[in-house]
Amino acid sequence: MSAAKAPGSHFTLRNICLILVVSLGVYCFHYAMTPRLELPNFQEPNPPGVPDKFDAEGNVQHFPGNTVIAHLSHSSELHRSLRRLHDKLKGSHLHHLYALLPPSSWHMTLFEGVLDKVRVPGRWPDDLPLNASLAQCHSLYERKLSSFDLRCAPPYKLSILGFQKQVAGITLDLQPSTPQENSRLRDLRDRLSELLHIRAREHDTYGFHLSLAYKLRYLSEEQDTELTELLMDHFKKEMPNQFELGAPEFCKFEDMFAFEPLLYLKDQQ
Repeated sequence: MSAAKAPGSHFTLRNICLILVVSLGVYCFHYAMTPRLELPNFQEPNPPGVPDKFDAEGNVQHFPGNTVIAHLSHSSELHRSLRRLHDKLKGSHLHHLYALLPPSSWHMTLFEGVLDKVRVPGRWPDDLPLNASLAQCHSLYERKLSSFDLRCAPPYKLSILGFQKQVAGITLDLQPSTPQENSRLRDLRDRLSELLHIRAREHDTYGFHLSLAYKLRYLSEEQDTELTELLMDHFKKEMPNQFELGAPEFCKFEDMFAFEPLLYLKDQQ
């Protein structure tokens, strides 16, 4: 004998289904009619170098630190070529978009060192308190590097790959000329990292480069195209394929315009 069905059970189930369908319809109607919030623009208001390294008008800012670099020789063919490019950029109507670095500052970074304003693990020595002064860091590094065995005497031979219009500015993209030269420079970076007790996240993938200018504001598509054409024309007609760098220098700096050598790294043998 079948079980008796509760009176009105079909009616109750039917009502529940109707309520669900109507509720869903109301929700969809309100969702469709509600104005959508626009997705935020995740592009920073200023390029990475503004306002820490330069203000919006291109005035250099106090941004101290230390680094291991090799200055570009003023007598080199590359330096002469970049001075001509510097004049072209300075005379261009796009000049207000960039802060050009002075030719006396041109260098390739061999090891990044520290920035006074960036005191985080990996970018500040782990054997020095985070609240230590920058002068203390300079002294610690100078003491360590004075007895550091370079073990890879200059000159260093680099190939020029082209210009890079990075988010931060204009750089010359560089690459060690041979696998052996690459191994020498990468090994030097590893040994400096171990000695100085810092290792940035991008340590293994760090790209060698020479900075020429910092971007002050973002370019329009038309401005970007015009700048690309100017750089490519200079690269094709006036740039050498290779160049050499001399002895590494441990430098301190107060801003992006000048790097003061404290000592030169050398073989200790």
